[in-house]
Amino acid sequence: MLQTNLKIAFRNLMKFRVYSFINITGLSLGMAASMLILMFVMHEFSYDRFHQNHKRIYKVFSRLKIGENSMQLNAFPADFAILAKTNSPHVKDYVRMMPAHNRIVISNPAMPDGKFYEQHFLYADPAFFRVFSFKLIQGNPAHALEKLTGVVISQTAARKYFGNADPVGQTLLFQNKHLLEVTAVAADAPSNSSLAFDFVVPLKAFPLLNGTDRSKWAAGGNFNTYLLLDSPGASRAVAKSLNAHVEKHEDASEETFLLESLTDIHLGNNTEGTSNARLIYIFAGIAGLTLALALFNYMSLTTARATLRAREVGVRKVVGSGRGALIRQFYTESVLTCLIAFIIAWVVVEVLRRPFNDLLGLKIDVAFLYSPQFLCFLALLFLISVLLAGSYPALVLSGFAPIVILKGRFSGRSSGAGVRKGFMVFQFATSVALMVCSLVVRQQVGFMQTMKLGFNKDQVMVIPFSETSISKVAAFRDEVAGHAGIKSAAVAASTIFGSYDISFEKNAKTKKDIALMVMAVDRHFVETLGLQWKLAPEPGTLQNRPHVLLNELAVKELGLGSNVLGKTLPDFDEVAGVLQNFYFTTPQGGIKPVALVVKTDTASLGKSVGASGALYVRIDPQTDSKAKVKTVEGLFSTYYPDRPFEYHFLDEAFTKNFRTEIRMSQLFSVFTGLAIFIACMGLFGLVTFTAETRVKEIGIRKVLGASVSSIVALLSADFLKLVTLSIVFALPLAWYFMEKWLQDFTYRIQIPWWIYLSASLAAILIAIATMSFQSIKAALMNPVKSLRSD
Repeated sequence: MLQTNLKIAFRNLMKFRVYSFINITGLSLGMAASMLILMFVMHEFSYDRFHQNHKRIYKVFSRLKIGENSMQLNAFPADFAILAKTNSPHVKDYVRMMPAHNRIVISNPAMPDGKFYEQHFLYADPAFFRVFSFKLIQGNPAHALEKLTGVVISQTAARKYFGNADPVGQTLLFQNKHLLEVTAVAADAPSNSSLAFDFVVPLKAFPLLNGTDRSKWAAGGNFNTYLLLDSPGASRAVAKSLNAHVEKHEDASEETFLLESLTDIHLGNNTEGTSNARLIYIFAGIAGLTLALALFNYMSLTTARATLRAREVGVRKVVGSGRGALIRQFYTESVLTCLIAFIIAWVVVEVLRRPFNDLLGLKIDVAFLYSPQFLCFLALLFLISVLLAGSYPALVLSGFAPIVILKGRFSGRSSGAGVRKGFMVFQFATSVALMVCSLVVRQQVGFMQTMKLGFNKDQVMVIPFSETSISKVAAFRDEVAGHAGIKSAAVAASTIFGSYDISFEKNAKTKKDIALMVMAVDRHFVETLGLQWKLAPEPGTLQNRPHVLLNELAVKELGLGSNVLGKTLPDFDEVAGVLQNFYFTTPQGGIKPVALVVKTDTASLGKSVGASGALYVRIDPQTDSKAKVKTVEGLFSTYYPDRPFEYHFLDEAFTKNFRTEIRMSQLFSVFTGLAIFIACMGLFGLVTFTAETRVKEIGIRKVLGASVSSIVALLSADFLKLVTLSIVFALPLAWYFMEKWLQDFTYRIQIPWWIYLSASLAAILIAIATMSFQSIKAALMNPVKSLRSD
C-alpha cells in the first residue's frame, strides 16, 4: 500500500511540474531560513548546558542601593565564597575566578619574536575543572591548577605557541617577566559557553604575577563567585542565608544578594550584556513566520488544484476507497514533497551557514549542528511541516462527494477559496510588515550613527595600554603629536564607550547621591577629542594644577548653580571648566553626568589606569591615515619593543554599540526579501491556476471583443484587492511593534509617513509584476485553441 501511494505521489509531482517546483522551492527556502535562524536561537538557549552540574551551579551577584541609585555587583572579596560555604550546608563547593584586568603579553621564550596580547586570561581556584565540565586533553584535572606558576592552556593557544610540539612541561613568558609552566591542555571551550579562556592560572598566583599585596588583593571586590549547590532548589535558601548574615553584621547595608543559575547568565541578569534576549525572541518569531509562509503556499496551491484531482477522488471513492485511505495518500504526497524540500534546505543551510554567521557576527561550532539536541529539533521541524502542510489539503480533498464530482457539478475554483484568500492576505501582510520594520530599524540605526555626540569621533586612533606601560607614555605621546599629519594626542585612564569609574557625590541642595561617570585624563584630552566648552577655564589652568571638568548635566544634577568655576567637590579638585554635554557611554543609555579628572603628569594618571587605558591620536583628515598608522607603529616599537602593537579607531568602537540593532536591520532586510519572494511564488502559482481554470471564459470574452488589457485586469483585480487588504492589516501591526521597540531608546526617530507609503506601493508593484506575466500570457492565448480544448 505504501509503495503504491509513493508511486502515485511521485507521478503527481512529475505531472504538475510547475506547481511541484513552486511548492518544493517555497518549502525548501522556508525550511532553510527557519533552520538557520533557529540554529542561532537554539544555540543561544543552549549556553552552559554541556556542564554535567549545570543545574546546580549558580553565580552570586548583588544589588546595591546608594540613595536613589541602584547598582548591580558581580564580583566580591576573596573570603566571600568561604563565607557562603560556611553559612549554608547547601553549598558543596565554590569557584572564585577573575578575568585579567590588564592587557596580558604572552610569549614563548624559545621564540621571543612571537608576542601576543591575550584577552582570554583567567585566574581561578583549583576547583575550576572539578565544578565545570571543561575537558582536559592532556593533564590531570585534579592537579592542573595546584602549582603556583602553572598554567592550563587551550588547544588554540597550544597550536599558537608550540605548533605540533607537546606543550605540557614547557614554559611561557608572562608580561615579559614571569615563567609559567604548562601543566595541562584543555579542549577549546564550546561556542555556547559563557566562560571563554585560553589561559587559566591558579588564583593564588595573582599577587606574585602582578606585584600586588596579597591582603589588599584579597580584600578587593574582584572575584566572580560560582557556587555548586547540593540541589537546584537550594538557591533561595543560600541567598537567604547570605542576606541574613549581612543584616546581622552590617545594619546600614542596602545590599541584597541573589543567585543566578549558570544556564540563565547568558540571557539573564548579567551586567555585561552578553546577549539580548529580546533579539532572540524576534529571531524566533521571524523563523516561525518564514516557515508559515512556505507551508501556507503549499496548502494554498494544493487545494487550488482540487479540480484537477476531483475526478480521481470521485472514482477512487466509487470503487471502494475510504476517506482514511485518501487521507493517507495525500499525506504521503505531503511527506514526499516535504522530504525533498527538507534535503534541499539542509544543503542550502550547509552552503549559507558561514555567510549567515558572518552577517550576524555569530560563532557557532559545527559540532552543534550535529548534536543530538539540534538533530532532534530538525526531526521535530520536519514532522511539524508534514503535519501542517498535509492536514488541510488531505481533509479537503478526501471530503469531496463522489456523486457531485461525477455529475460535473463540482467547481474546484470555489472549494477552499476563502482559506486560500486568507493565506494570501497573511503572506502579503507579513511581507509588508517586514518591509516597514526593516525600514524603521534602518532609520533608527542611521539616526544613532549620525547623531551629534558632542565631540568628533572621526580620524581618532585609539592605542590601548595599561599601568605597566604608563612610565613612557608621556614621551611617546609627545613624539607622536610632533609628527606632521598628527593634529594632537592625549592620554586617558579608560576609553570612551568603554569602562569607567563611578563616584557618588551629593547634590548641594537636596543632599541626594548623584552618580558621576569619572575618567582621569591629561590636559590634551579636550582638544584631541574635540569637546566643546560651556564655561572655558582660565588661561593656563589646564597646565598648572590638577582639576576637574564637569559636563552641563553634572553641574545641573549636583545643584552647583551658574557660578561653578572654582568650587571644590568633596572627592575632587576644584572645578576649572564646564563642558557641553557629550555621550560618554553608549548612545542608547543617553547622556550621563561626567567628571573628567585632569592630571598634570602621567605618573599620577598611571594610578588611575586599569585594563582600558588608551592613547588617543587625532590624524589630520588631509593626510594618508594608513601611512600615519605605520608611523605610529614604528614609534610604538621603539618605545615598547617587548609589546605587540594594537589599535582601533574611535568610530569603530562607536559602531560596535549598535551590533544588536545592525543585526536586526540585516536580518529584516534578508528575510523581508525572502518573505516577498515566497509570497510572490504563491501568487504566481494561484494566477497560473486561475488562468488555467478560466481558459474557456477568456476565449469567449476574446471572441466577443474583449481587449488584452481588460482580460489582464479581470484576472488581476481579485488578487489586488487581497494585496490591498493585507496592507490594511499589516500597517497598524507594524506601527505597534515598531513603536514598542523604539520606546527602549532614549533618543529615537518618529516613524515617517513615507515608510508606510513606500512599503504599500512596493507590495502592490511587486504583486502586479508577479501577476502580469501569466495574466498577459493567458490574455494573448488564441481563443480558437482554448474553445476547442475539452
